[in-house]
Amino acid sequence: MIIRFLVPVNFAPYTINALNYCMSLSERFKGEITLLYCYTHMLSDDNLPSSEEPYIKSMDQAMENLEQLKAGILEKSGNSENIQIKTRILEGYPEDVIPDFCAKYSPDLIVMGTKSVGETIKELLGSVTLDVIKKVSFPVLAVPNGYDLNLNKLNNILFVTDFEKCEYTPLHKLVRLTMSFNTVIHNVQYCQGGKEKSDIDLLNDYSDYCKSTYRNQNMTCEYIYGSNILTAIKDYLIGTDIDLLAITRKKRNLISQMIHPSITKQILFNTDIPMLFFHI
Repeated sequence: MIIRFLVPVNFAPYTINALNYCMSLSERFKGEITLLYCYTHMLSDDNLPSSEEPYIKSMDQAMENLEQLKAGILEKSGNSENIQIKTRILEGYPEDVIPDFCAKYSPDLIVMGTKSVGETIKELLGSVTLDVIKKVSFPVLAVPNGYDLNLNKLNNILFVTDFEKCEYTPLHKLVRLTMSFNTVIHNVQYCQGGKEKSDIDLLNDYSDYCKSTYRNQNMTCEYIYGSNILTAIKDYLIGTDIDLLAITRKKRNLISQMIHPSITKQILFNTDIPMLFFHI
């Protein structure tokens, strides 16, 4: 089965880093990667790219750059026979173009870069990655700039879920994306009322489902506690040496707080590990 990856690029280092991460990940699969560049005419100084992003003066130049990028990553890949790379250029702003293209392309995973840990307020408010996370219905993997995927070190994944109202589709997708790695998926639910309010029956039912459905996948299931969900997750990240944080976006439940702009920004731009957002 072919896994379809979409990687929006603007030739800045943080998007190239996301592409390199995607290439490393896709070496474990028979994959198709589509490189998408969104071309926007520069109408004023306000629309000029950042100092990190090269100025592309025409669509022809954009295509030339894309083909050079494609050739370069294929040359570096050690398993290029399993990877098909396509290139697309579409005109418009990326926060609008990417969701529209996804509706037609239906990627299994969108891989995007974030510039750095601790960005300025202006950069946060204008983050294309954050806009895409909020708009699309497909999984989005946000990769911090400078983060390298070590294929031998995807040991621990933290999956923040909801035992009571669990939708298993995101878990199926997560297992599918990571099944070729020797990794442990830590399924956790934040209990707002503390340990005394946690429902052991729900935990046991969820754990039994995981054991019977994913017999070859190493998993743990537990509640996490803290003054708020953000603090509880940060404590778990530090204490368990997590390599990837996965979160389900679901309306009208506790986990939906994670996608609230102020909280999402704090985690998305102040963590040094990749974050995977599912949508249900």
